Amino acid sequence: MKATPYKLQLTKGFFADLSQIARLLDYAIEHRDEGRIPPDAYAGSLGVSASRVTNLSSLAAAFGLIRPVVLTPTELGQIIHRYDPFFDDLGTLWLLHYLVSSDERYLVWNRLINHVIPENDRFSTAIARPYFDDLSQFYSEHSMDKHVRKEMGAVWNAYTAQAFRYLGYIRAESDQIYVRGDAEPVPPHIFCAALLSYRERFAPKAVTLDVSILANEANSPGRVFDLTERQVRDLLEEVKELGYIYVETRADLDQVRFRDDCDFLDIVGYYYKGD
Repeated sequence: MKATPYKLQLTKGFFADLSQIARLLDYAIEHRDEGRIPPDAYAGSLGVSASRVTNLSSLAAAFGLIRPVVLTPTELGQIIHRYDPFFDDLGTLWLLHYLVSSDERYLVWNRLINHVIPENDRFSTAIARPYFDDLSQFYSEHSMDKHVRKEMGAVWNAYTAQAFRYLGYIRAESDQIYVRGDAEPVPPHIFCAALLSYRERFAPKAVTLDVSILANEANSPGRVFDLTERQVRDLLEEVKELGYIYVETRADLDQVRFRDDCDFLDIVGYYYKGD
């Protein structure tokens, strides 16, 4: 098998319990000066097994809250913990949704959000399974049959039974069949943070990006938040009014111009401060 750039088992079939991840982040914040926090310290503090700590820390890293291996809090993790330690805010949930869903390393989550849901009126594990057939070059048939299905089940569960259900992103129509839900609005600051995250990772030297890219490309805010192009344009206007970007729509221009003095973490902080 070829070496793979992907992480097939992000959840390992465990539920994405954000309340537990919030507790893990709280412990990381308390011990952030230690340089490296061993997994068994988390296990003792949270009262969970070593395998559960591995799962929770893997998810927390995918959400951008802690650093892999050393398990110390990131700057983003510290900001969120300061203002929303229990992950009760819808803006926090939308931001975590965007960060994990737009990272191609977490291929099951990424493909479900970027391809399966946008391309189907109804979706399920069976409908989604062919979207992963190309991965046979990286994984054995056993891994594909066992692990991909488990990962998909954990993602469906995250949006229908865990904290992401409050986003209204999808809902269960019947047993194992899902449809789009009546999604909660994405706050303009969080949409702006997603714009900056997208540019930083996929177009790091770009001064401007076309609106169509931000609305439709894989991993873009429009695609991951499941927004129409009209909704993207409306949000861009709101972000422009906040003063964080410029929107150029005259003549042959239809693009967003980014300011040099606003970065991702700044905007996240402004969101929680109400600036």
